[in-house]
Amino acid sequence: MKLKENSFPLSFSLQETTDFIKQTLEEKNWFEFEVIEVKIVFVPYYFYSFEAFFESDEEGKKIVSDTSNGKLALNGLTGELDESISVPESDELVKEIEELPENIPFEEKSFELTEKIEQIVQIKTAHHLRTGKDNVIIHSIKKVLYPVWIIDFSVEEQTFQFTVSGVDGSVILEEEIPERELGFWEITSETLNELKSPSSWINYTTSVISDSANFVVKNTFSGNLMHNLLHNWKYQSFILLIILILIVLWSLGYLNF
Repeated sequence: MKLKENSFPLSFSLQETTDFIKQTLEEKNWFEFEVIEVKIVFVPYYFYSFEAFFESDEEGKKIVSDTSNGKLALNGLTGELDESISVPESDELVKEIEELPENIPFEEKSFELTEKIEQIVQIKTAHHLRTGKDNVIIHSIKKVLYPVWIIDFSVEEQTFQFTVSGVDGSVILEEEIPERELGFWEITSETLNELKSPSSWINYTTSVISDSANFVVKNTFSGNLMHNLLHNWKYQSFILLIILILIVLWSLGYLNF
């Protein structure tokens, strides 16, 4: 795929992006999701150098009290300065993306105020440095496209969207995904897998008892027994621990039912 402008290379693949989303969802106890739409957007960035000076009053006259210089980038999609992105070297840029699958739609964004870009970055830089607009000199403006993956996916009839950098895989925009509460049998299965070794038994028992005993006693006598049995994992874990201990004692012959 050929582009109109120079671009950062697409280094973070679609597979890596979906793997990242899968990992993020699993950390929130979501194990099934469906990708609804995938597209890649090439965002225009304007990299530039600046020189600036600051003035102060001394004996009724304005004098230059300090100077500053550096490099910044303006996101042409949001119109905001971005200090997190580095100025690319010319040999790092490409005009053709070979790694993009043919069936993936792409969009090359444009900046509506391109003809006024120098004035815009001058104002933005002055505000960023907290100095006057006329105290900022802009030079060496270079437009470079930046690829981002935009992926819509559904989890139990809810739709979410992730915007992920196609350059380094960093998350640019992430919709808040609620954590799913595990059901009782899921907690039971997880706990049994964790308790396959004697050392796990000791660690688990110590942790759960110290963390849950006071909580369970307090909520039992406060009238929340049924609610906690159904919804609170600490309460469920504590009850499960008691059941497992009874089973072990019974299997060893210490209890007769």
